[in-house]
Amino acid sequence: MNNSNNLMTIQEVANYLKLKKKNIYSKVEKKEIPFYRIGKLIRFKKDDVDHWLESCRSNKEVEERKHKTKTNRKYSSFIHNNHIDKITRKIIDGETTKYYHNNHGKSDLIKAQEKGE
Repeated sequence: MNNSNNLMTIQEVANYLKLKKKNIYSKVEKKEIPFYRIGKLIRFKKDDVDHWLESCRSNKEVEERKHKTKTNRKYSSFIHNNHIDKITRKIIDGETTKYYHNNHGKSDLIKAQEKGE
């Protein structure tokens, strides 16, 4: 590569960064690495890759934000599941009281004991 503006392929970027091609594809899909799409082809400028690589050096704040987002998703999922549980219990309790009463379903033995027999 003579000029730093030359475009690099996925394989060249993978070799340059010493990563697997699938990792580069993953970073492209997540838009974590700067790239150019030319039709169906994906290309990278070496200067862009170098700049991106430098920005990864002090990426602590981004990692903290990612961790916070994951934590929030877990908590949000818990709230959502808790909400569904409450709705389900309310429906079941409503149907139960509609069809079953306090004295309904007691065995004859219990009824006899209550009468004192």
